[in-house]
Amino acid sequence: MKIFDTILGRTQPPKSNLDNLFSLPGASITLSVSGNLVSTGKAGVCFKPASGASFENALSEFQTVLETMGTKEPAPSATDSYGYEWITLADDDFGNLVTKVHVLNSTINDAGFGSQLLCSVFPFKETESGEVVYFVYLFKRGSFYPFVPTGPEKRNSEREMAVKALIEKEIPIEHDLAHWFPLWEIPLR
Repeated sequence: MKIFDTILGRTQPPKSNLDNLFSLPGASITLSVSGNLVSTGKAGVCFKPASGASFENALSEFQTVLETMGTKEPAPSATDSYGYEWITLADDDFGNLVTKVHVLNSTINDAGFGSQLLCSVFPFKETESGEVVYFVYLFKRGSFYPFVPTGPEKRNSEREMAVKALIEKEIPIEHDLAHWFPLWEIPLR
């Protein structure tokens, strides 16, 4: 089939690779030292909720895994105006936070609901100005992009490009700018 795809000019999107999430803790050092950006200690996973017991069982399984990792409280969730659900995770240890996000994505994916996953988001705060830069991991593409909202439905594209240049050698950056979607209702600060 690949020869026909080549002849017809069709390309396959990159495959998701959840292990790409683990490039972020190392990159956080560069973000801190060269970009004055530090993690807020929070992250969010965004997905389209599916109906049925299987999906609810996957989310329940994740909560059980969180308990074994020492998290006593259930991870809070919120639904945005587009109908996507956000599960918010917190941990002062950034490596542990990334692991929790990986576990949630893996649990949903392994239960057969990978198509429901939209993205994972990691907010970083600029130490001097307080500006928030979100690193968005696109599940279906296996890549990150920076998102810098500046107000209601406004973003700082110039800052996003500067952050991309700072970090593109350390994490897999989404090269197709058409996939740098604005996420206006991120329930993280």
